[in-house]
Amino acid sequence: MKQRTKLIGIVIILIILLAGAFILYQNLSKNYTAEETAEETSSNESTEKQETVTAPDFTAENAKGKSVSFFSLTGKKPIVLNFWASWCPPCKQEMPGFEAMYKKYSDKVDFVMVNMTDGARETKKKASDFIKKQGYTFPVYYDTEQEAAYNYQAESLPTTYFVSRDGDIVSGARGAMAESTLESEIKKLIKE
Repeated sequence: MKQRTKLIGIVIILIILLAGAFILYQNLSKNYTAEETAEETSSNESTEKQETVTAPDFTAENAKGKSVSFFSLTGKKPIVLNFWASWCPPCKQEMPGFEAMYKKYSDKVDFVMVNMTDGARETKKKASDFIKKQGYTFPVYYDTEQEAAYNYQAESLPTTYFVSRDGDIVSGARGAMAESTLESEIKKLIKE
């Protein structure tokens, strides 16, 4: 009987610890912004010439179900490439900022919003319903084969890359990006 009581006590303590960890994670993820990450990975002026990295190609589906190559989008304007999912709280947090920047800069910068469509946790229907419900107007692409996620090592969401007109990655950030940071990175991208 004592062992059973002891076991129940241990289980209760573990449940409390897990619940506390979950609450702590939720609070920290809401407060995390990618300002530091974006600053660390952005191309700063320095005495050494930085090596350029060409953005990898991938194929994703547009809203009409047509396959689109990322390379077909390059060469015209700089690109803001964002990986997101409708179930991701930090993604939802930054979406209004992306919409505002899309409305403000879409004449100078292309926005490629890549939904991580795995077919289970995220489907095209879930993602498109979310976009429609929120009233977002930026172009959405569906990574149904996870090719884009693999090529860009988008292991955590959201992940954002800033790609020059020439198709080179200028900077990138993991985590929710504050609208002011997003705008700052876009302004740098336009000057490239």
